[in-house]
This record gives sequence, C-alpha cells and structure tokens, in this order.
Amino acid sequence: MPFPLRGIRVLDLSRSFPGGYCTRLLADLGAEVVKVEAPGVGDPLRGPTGISPTHVGLNHGKRSVTLDTRGEVGIEVLRKLVASADAVVDSARPGAREAAGFAYAQAAEVNPRLVWASLSSFGLDGPYAGRAGHEITFLGHSGALAAIAEQLPWMPQTPIAAPLAGAVAAMAVSASLARAAHTGVGSFVDVSLDDVATWMLSGMPGRFSGTESGMGWAAGRRLYRCADGRWVTVAAAEPRTWQALCRVLGAEDLVERLRAGADEQVAMAERFEKVFVTRPAAAWVASDPEATIGAVNEGPDLVDDPHAAARGALVDVAGTLVPAAPFRFGDDEGRRPPAAPPPAALPPAGPPVLGGDTDDVLRAAGVSDEELARLRADGII
Repeated sequence: MPFPLRGIRVLDLSRSFPGGYCTRLLADLGAEVVKVEAPGVGDPLRGPTGISPTHVGLNHGKRSVTLDTRGEVGIEVLRKLVASADAVVDSARPGAREAAGFAYAQAAEVNPRLVWASLSSFGLDGPYAGRAGHEITFLGHSGALAAIAEQLPWMPQTPIAAPLAGAVAAMAVSASLARAAHTGVGSFVDVSLDDVATWMLSGMPGRFSGTESGMGWAAGRRLYRCADGRWVTVAAAEPRTWQALCRVLGAEDLVERLRAGADEQVAMAERFEKVFVTRPAAAWVASDPEATIGAVNEGPDLVDDPHAAARGALVDVAGTLVPAAPFRFGDDEGRRPPAAPPPAALPPAGPPVLGGDTDDVLRAAGVSDEELARLRADGII
C-alpha cells in the first residue's frame, strides 16, 4: 500500500500529547517512529502501569529507545541517532536543548537534511515564550475558548488544541521532508499550541475586531432529545436541508421560515422538540438523509455505529479500541479496494515496551555491545 512516508525515520523526543499526536500521524503515513524516552519512567502518558489506554492510542506501532539526554554521554548517543534520522519531533521548553548543548543547530551539522519540529506552549519567542500551559491555557488566551463556549465558564473535557497542533506539526514536517528531498537541505519548524488555537478562528476573523459573534443557534441548527433519551444533532442550515427537515417533522408549513427571527426560531424549536420525543434517535437518524439529522454518540455507541464499522474507524490494539488513521489510501490506480477493509483499518502493531528497541536501534546507529553494556550500567539507557 502506498504509504507516502515509508522509509522515513522520525526521532520522537517529545513528551505528552502534542508530540504524541504528531508522530501518531507520521507513523500512520508510514514513517518509522522511534520514541526516545527517559530510562525507567518513559513518557508520562504511559501511566503507572506503563501501558495506559492513552499510551496505546497514541503510540501503537512505534518503537521505543531509552536514553538520558541530559548529559554529554547521552547527547553523544543522540548525535549518532540523529545522523540516520530524517526528522526530529521535540517538545522541550524553549532554550532547554540549547542549554544542554545539542539542539537543531548542532543536529544540522551532523545531518544537513534533518527536519526538526519544536512543539511548545507559546512558541520560541515573544514575552510568553517558556511559559507552561495546558489545553485551557491556549484555548483561553487565543480567543478560541470564548468562541467555542456559548457562555463562560466552560471547561473542555477532551484535548482540542493538542491534537490540532500535532496535526499542524505533522503537516509541516511532511512538507519540510518534501523540500529536503528536492534540495538536500533540512529545516526547523516552530509550532506553538497557542498559535494553533488562534488559527482555529481563521474562518471567523471578525472575532478579532469585535464585529462577529458566534454561529448562534436556530431551530434547524441545534440538538434535540428523542423518545429513548438520546440526543440527535440537526444541521439544516440551507434551504434544501431545511425543507427536508420540515418534511420529516411534518412541518411543511415552515419551509419558508428558515431565516425567521429569533422569537420565531424559539417557537419553531419548541414545536420540533414535541415531535422529536415521539421516536427514538435511531429512527430519526435513519430518516431522510437530506434532513441532516445525526447521532450524538457516546464513545461506546461508536462501536456499533454502522458507518464507523464500515469505515473501520476503530481498531483493536492489544485489547484497546483506538481510532484508525483519519485517511485512506488507494491503490496504484487511485482506487480503494472494494469490500475490503481500508488500509487504516488493518490491525496495527501494538504499543512499544519501554526501551524494547534500545539495543537494536543503537546497534544500527553504530553503538557497540561493549558500549551498550557500559551505558546500561551507568543508567544512560
């Protein structure tokens, strides 16, 4: 199957979510991802058991090397690994690699074709460079939190900025790899989670001048509770879909009222509420597709969802259901194999054991067995 990054080696020096999402996508694109983890503890996402569901979801199919890169000995080993790598993904705080004596400038001397991506909270310059933060920090500062939430306070219950920043970084790394293939010259990529959260508002630039508010809601764009207690989404925002919704709900008299004022929208929504509670959610979802009625799934609901099953949206990795890659590749003629599971749905390799690939990877980088023994005895690997 034509995975475009097959043959590319990525060293993952990152910790936690953003780098994990980035290298997850690069691995799904075919790259060999080697996680460089702290001896004995590894990435915090491993959790106390060393194999948390989060670790499985973000790291299956990768390799793991343990290496303490805080001292000269570990940095010398890292130098050898960089020599044969195509890209590095890092999440060290700004200036930390430079202070340790081995950052992009030194790595580029070893490997001029190297692409080095730095993921950080607020980027590598500016008054907030070096500040710590998490999801709520970046969403709040960027303006995205106020734009997403109908009213404050509101606390997102799943990462938003981190996976998007990881995807942006993966795109930038892939583009830089293409450039390196043409020019033989690598590059440095600075990805700020705060910048990415701000970029989320690209389609709503009026937010920055105060001339644009949120998308709001209307009778044809909201959630409705059904007879079985489940919710459905309705997104009938155009005349065609609004007309289909009115037909499904037996409200043909409203087909010309899509753009009605706020008070009338409230009245129509109340009328629709009384109709939706007469049938279970699945029955509404199975009605006219033009009416844009969709399921509101909890995680377990997706397991039995017919579309998710047909697309292979979830795969079993070491007993944990995780999302498959969010893209599908066709064959040499641009066709996906009919009736067969899409490539992303094929069972992937399991999560890496902490340091399980250390000896093989370091030997391939030129580290002798005697040096491996010495590094292990000194706690460097």
